[in-house]
Amino acid sequence: MNLSSPQPHVCVPKSLQSRGCGWLAPAAALCSWLLTFGISSAQLRPDEVLVVYDSRITDSRDVAEYYAGSLKVPGGAGGLAGARRGVRVFDLASSGATVTVPGNITYANFGPRLRVPIRDYLGNSGLAQRIRCLVLTKGLPHRILDSDTNDIMDFPGSVVDEIVANDANAASVDTELTLLWQDLTSGEAGGSADSKSDGVVLNPFWKSAVSITVQTNVNNTVAKTLGGSGIGPVWITSGGVTSTTRLNPGDIYLVCRLDGRTIADVRGMIDRAQNLYVNIQTAALLLDESASNGVADAASNGEFDNSGSGFPALRDADDYEFTRDITTADGRWAAANIRYNSLSGFNQFFVGPRLSWMNTHGILVTSPVVLVASYGANHSGQPLTSGGVTGGTVYATSYNYANGAVFNTIESYNCRDLGGLGQLPFAVQQQAADFIGAGGTFAVGNVWEPLADSVPDNRYLVQNFLLGNMCWAEAAWSSIPALSWMQIALGDPLARVQRSSEDINADGRVGADDLYAWEKLPTDINRNGTTDAADRTILVRAIRAAERTDSLIPR
Repeated sequence: MNLSSPQPHVCVPKSLQSRGCGWLAPAAALCSWLLTFGISSAQLRPDEVLVVYDSRITDSRDVAEYYAGSLKVPGGAGGLAGARRGVRVFDLASSGATVTVPGNITYANFGPRLRVPIRDYLGNSGLAQRIRCLVLTKGLPHRILDSDTNDIMDFPGSVVDEIVANDANAASVDTELTLLWQDLTSGEAGGSADSKSDGVVLNPFWKSAVSITVQTNVNNTVAKTLGGSGIGPVWITSGGVTSTTRLNPGDIYLVCRLDGRTIADVRGMIDRAQNLYVNIQTAALLLDESASNGVADAASNGEFDNSGSGFPALRDADDYEFTRDITTADGRWAAANIRYNSLSGFNQFFVGPRLSWMNTHGILVTSPVVLVASYGANHSGQPLTSGGVTGGTVYATSYNYANGAVFNTIESYNCRDLGGLGQLPFAVQQQAADFIGAGGTFAVGNVWEPLADSVPDNRYLVQNFLLGNMCWAEAAWSSIPALSWMQIALGDPLARVQRSSEDINADGRVGADDLYAWEKLPTDINRNGTTDAADRTILVRAIRAAERTDSLIPR
């Protein structure tokens, strides 16, 4: 079953994870608390991030320079401080590798032009365990062609046959690099499951509730044992957690991409991710389902976000409904701005005010939007067309966006159109690149047909990022079930959300002053009618995350 057809597909939520609460020291011991907890190692740091660029590709160099600064990336505009000047950089040109082109790359070229140079650099520099996150830049390829059938994953009618034959090994460049030290294509000869690049590798960081930095990576360069399960196949690791050949969460690299249609779009995306503050009393979460029963079903039921038909090992539960219920139960988000709709028909499609022809139809959302979760082109009913343009392809450009807005739709090719590849004429779907150009900040999506089971889960994007304290890279990859498959994550990996709910003194940032203010006048942060230790714990966790990233480590 594929996402391009009008049938239901799978994206699925996950089991609820406990948050634990503890009562820390009283206000008099606040300074001691900051020394003890404010420098927790459980935060991704800039010096654990490696920006990969190619100085021979103008777009790549310019994005790297804007992000890391001119001192680290010479030859561009010059004089740029860099949005995250504490990150490390690697110029592919310095490796002597043949230059790549944006868009597609073959497996034959992916190894010598991307994987091997990055791997050699990390190994020779002693950074294999130090680096936890790779950042790819505009101008580098984002799709790896199938080794024997090239662009077959662009054709939904052929996708299922390829998967059933256990011979689908097209992938995004980004998911393949998460397993940088694993030679997944070893043995590949076009046969059934003859290499680990056929099918998907179960992401060990999927559903994680803790930072990647607390996960051991001492054995990340060791070849891992992976066994096939089911059709596809789904490759799953085995062995005890201390086994050197077991694929553990810390063994993967998080990979994010700074990409878009134009350099200006990418710069805007980076700028909006800095000092990120979200007013959760005014920003809207859009969960635009279609033809659903509106119930958070634990078992698969054939809905797009809960069908469990392609890779059952990658499903968890009813994603849109579980995301709605978890966010509502959390209590911090204004209930009126948790916009969930289960109905089909064009008059049940969420639309924004920026496209005049569109906002006369559907359900108008005028609030600034911070999550676009939609069936999109797979919605049973889209806004009417205007000038021959289908609403399903441009709906994401109709909303007003809050800084930090996230895009995650159930559309097979919503991240295809990078590097000038364009959309498919027979599967025209909303592109993440349009969302970024319209003011969005982050996106997760698919570069090839993924089957719905592997679509990123809104539940963890909301839980770990919009309402949690993970950085974007961690939250994005905690939501993606499969590696060596079709997904990418767009946006600044180090960005974290500060929320108005924890901004006790209303100064536009979350820090130690807010804990002083809370101790002086305790506030019901989770709005459950009681001011207690749970409220303080929420605040303390938010401060710890902000202190580590923003104060102690140069950006």
